Order: sequence, then structure tokens, then C-alpha cells
Amino acid sequence: MAPLFPEGHGPRIAIVAGEASGDLLGASLIAAIRRRLPDARFAGIAGPKMQGLGAVSAYPMERLAVRGYVEVLKHLRGLLAMRAELRRRLLDARPDLFIGIDAPDFNLGLERPLKEAGIPTLHYVSPSIWAWRGERVHKIKAATDEVLCLFPFEPPLYEAVGGRASYVGHPLADQMPLQPDPAVCREQLGLAPGQLVFGMLPGSRISEIEFHAGLFIETARQLHERYPTAQFLVPLVTRETRNLFETELYRRDAQHLPIRLLFGHAQEAMTAADVNLVASGTATLEAMLAKRPLVITYRLSQTTYRMVKRKMRLPYVGLPNVLAGRFLVPELLQGEATPDNLVQVLSNLVDDPALAKRLEARFGELHGRLRCDAAERAAEVALAWLERRR
Repeated sequence: MAPLFPEGHGPRIAIVAGEASGDLLGASLIAAIRRRLPDARFAGIAGPKMQGLGAVSAYPMERLAVRGYVEVLKHLRGLLAMRAELRRRLLDARPDLFIGIDAPDFNLGLERPLKEAGIPTLHYVSPSIWAWRGERVHKIKAATDEVLCLFPFEPPLYEAVGGRASYVGHPLADQMPLQPDPAVCREQLGLAPGQLVFGMLPGSRISEIEFHAGLFIETARQLHERYPTAQFLVPLVTRETRNLFETELYRRDAQHLPIRLLFGHAQEAMTAADVNLVASGTATLEAMLAKRPLVITYRLSQTTYRMVKRKMRLPYVGLPNVLAGRFLVPELLQGEATPDNLVQVLSNLVDDPALAKRLEARFGELHGRLRCDAAERAAEVALAWLERRR
């Protein structure tokens, strides 16, 4: 088997990201570290953005992009085998630092044995212990030397049990402008200035497309009946997710609808849209930072949903609502996530421009709190751990 790390003399940093949002975080962190340490070498599991900055990916990132208990069980044997093999390779290579980016169910199982072997471990993106399964804080503390937190309310949760955590802010808040320009994004996407546009973001994982494609298509069908000149933008991250969505379009005889599939360009699509329909996750934060009204939805298998519901600590799941501490935007989950319901709440936002203005102002306040130059802060923590190894 080929060496995990590329040849060179710089510090070796193992890094594992599990989905598109983790790839974005990893890329910004790699760039920030490289500004200080140009010869740093990165290897592990990386997406296209990280690989574009020189990170070596030993396995396809898409193999980790599975959500939900039932969905994970279908792929569990392969995931465990991949993690065991990567763990052996990392213990043999003994990198100077390990950084797990999100994907806690996978990364914590890597981090603990590496930490016990004397390899410093950072976990970038705190699991949502403030929302559900708060008992995980002890497992995270045991597996990591430090947690890099995206939200200001997270570090005290670790400090309360003797763990170490730093608030670094959210990279998306740094990357996205405080005052986005929808007109510019519309021009980039070839949209007419006054055209009604819906952004539809069904998720980045294959399992999410499987649960959401039909729901989003039928919602678009009904919205098209209500707003015949509307355009629907559906950004998708990978060819696999695009193929799944296209297959569902043909299966439902909906290829005539004005649905435009995009490779990436999610931020541009959300900013250009009048209203966004977003599957719960990081995309809800992106929609908030785009300052556009949004509706949050999500579906899981019934078994997974029942298990998750029992462990939830907050009445909401979307990041705009969590940050605001109240229901700022609508959430329609599981059984409530029907085309009829989604069409109604989306139409309410379209038909109430005053509400859109109020949301834009509130989103701007929340954006300011998260804008901390996160990649630089995270890089400073990583460099401090590398310095301890010298």
C-alpha cells in the first residue's frame, strides 16, 4: 500500500472530512495553515476542495456521507472496515496532528486511539450536544485534546466537564458578505431581475436525496401551478446526487417543470432566490447568511426519527432558530413535511415582503456574531498543538 502522506519535510497533518460542508471547512483550514506553514502535508479523507489544495484522500469522501441510524446500518460493515484500516495506517504513520472535521460517529472512533497513542487530536465542529444526546460530551472529551467550536455557546459545555474547547466562529460567516447582492447572483445565473425564484436544497448526502427528491419535486409542481412564471434552482454537490434527482424527475414525469439543476453554486442560488426550501443542516445557516427567507424541512426513516426525537433537547433543529433561541423560520419535519404544507408556508413568505425585510435584518445581526475569521483562529489552535510536538 502506498504511503499515506506525500513526500516532503513539512509537518504531517491527518485530516478527515465526511461531507460537502466538512470539505469546505477543511479547505479553509488547510489554506490558513499553509499561509503559516507552506510545506505542511495533509492526508486522510478529503473532498474535492481539500484535494484541490493538495490534501491526499485515501478513500472517497462520499462513503462517509450517510445520515441516520437505519441508513448507517446499511453501510456499517464497510464504514467500520474503512475506519479500522485508516486507523492502522495512521498509527503506523504517526502524524504530527489529527484533525477530524465533523462526522463525529466516524471521527471520534479514530481520535480516541490516536490520542491514547500520543498523537494530538482536534475535532473541528462540535457535535450538537446542545440540541440532543448531551451525554456525548464525555465521549468527546475522552477522544479529543481540543474541540474547535463554531458557535459561542458551545465551549462552556466542554469546560463544565473539564474538557478543552475554543470558539473560532463559523467560516461561512467570514466567506459570505454581510450585505449580499441578489441582483449580481441573478445575473451570474442568467435570471431575469423580477422573476420569482425558489431555491431548493434537498441535501448533499445520497440518503438525503433519496428522502427529499420526491418531496421537493412535488412541492415545485404545486408551486408552479400557483406561480406559473417561477423558476426553481436545485444546487447539487456531486454527479451521484444529480443523477438521483434527475431519475426522480423522470420517474414522476416532472421533467417539464422549470427546475434547473446546478453543479454547486448553492450560495449564489440561495442569494438569488426570493425564498429557499432547505433540508436541515449547514445549508440552513448558508440560507440565513444569504439573508433570504427560508423554510426548513427534513425527513428520515421512521425508526431513525423516533430514536432521534427521544433524544432531542430543543424544540427546533435549524441553525437560524437555534442561534435566535426561538422559531425564527418555519420547520416542517417528518410527517409535517408534505408538499401541501411546504407550499403553504413558502407561499406565505413569497406574499409577505415585510416579513422578508424583518428576517433580513435579524439574519444580519446573527451573521455579525459569527464573523470571527474562523479559519485563522482554527489554524492558530492547530499550530499551537504542532508547536508542542517540536
